[in-house]
Amino acid sequence: MNQIPPITTTLARIQTWMRQHAPDVTFRPPAKPTAVDNFEHKSGLDVPERLRQALFIMDGETRKSAGMIGNWRFMAIEEIQAAWGLLHKLAGKGAFKDLAPKNTPYIRKAWWYSAWIPIVASDTGDYFCLDTDPSEPERHGQVLLFLQNRSERPLIAGSLEAWFDRILRDLESGLYHYDPEQGFNGEAFLWSALEGKHLFDDIHGTLIANE
Repeated sequence: MNQIPPITTTLARIQTWMRQHAPDVTFRPPAKPTAVDNFEHKSGLDVPERLRQALFIMDGETRKSAGMIGNWRFMAIEEIQAAWGLLHKLAGKGAFKDLAPKNTPYIRKAWWYSAWIPIVASDTGDYFCLDTDPSEPERHGQVLLFLQNRSERPLIAGSLEAWFDRILRDLESGLYHYDPEQGFNGEAFLWSALEGKHLFDDIHGTLIANE
């Protein structure tokens, strides 16, 4: 059984791949601890340790970056805070109260749930999120996809490090190609995430739920 590498190692290799093959994907300097602490204070949430480690390697991507997750951008902590704040505010005003999400194993049934932390953005209101209050506590930090205008809430990975490790392996195997005009081919990393949406967990290849 292969052990998932530390997220620090995986992100360093992803950055190297981007420099060599997708130079339009550009990263910000490491986040300041005070910025992460401020988000925790404002949201009342604990930032999962793996996300904290990732932000201390790079504070997301620059605004002009082409998007390292299949043309979706890994957000800076200030963007994470802004996105969470907007969704929390909309939920508080009842914007989602008449919307019914589909049931997904291991994810609380909610259109938007304040314990989700958006970390990767499509820039059209859809986000990959970290779940800090799953229905099963041992699944803290799992990755899900929040779709603003669709009822599905796919479970993407059991952890951030498992997801990024899958992305790195797909990059290095040549599964994805980057074009300076079009970006990554065919919604690249969405394929990784959604093709076997309940297959990705802390243990590679473990089936954790059926449709």
